[in-house]
Amino acid sequence: MKKRIQSEKGEILLDTDRDAWLYLAPRGGDAGGAFARGKDLFLHEEEGLPETYYIYSWSMEPGEDEQLQTISLVSAEQFLELRGLMLNAYPEQRGSEVLRSYGYGVAEEF
Repeated sequence: MKKRIQSEKGEILLDTDRDAWLYLAPRGGDAGGAFARGKDLFLHEEEGLPETYYIYSWSMEPGEDEQLQTISLVSAEQFLELRGLMLNAYPEQRGSEVLRSYGYGVAEEF
């Protein structure tokens, strides 16, 4: 799926076939099954443009549309943490690790 968005530095083409995937939701089964819809996390990198994180919402249900939605770095980290993963691209921005060291263990507590 592709989508054009505007940034302060120019136009960005998000493309799920070319951008780096950071998380792919499980797929399989028929429409109405356990893995009939999901959300994937992607990162678009292009020289001269800001890094862009986005969620690709997909569905195998008839009549449901696919969507691309840009999100912040913090939201991308939270998306991964909810799935038991971590984004270590920016170790200096490790707010969730600090909170966990104080006893917070679930992303919803932030």
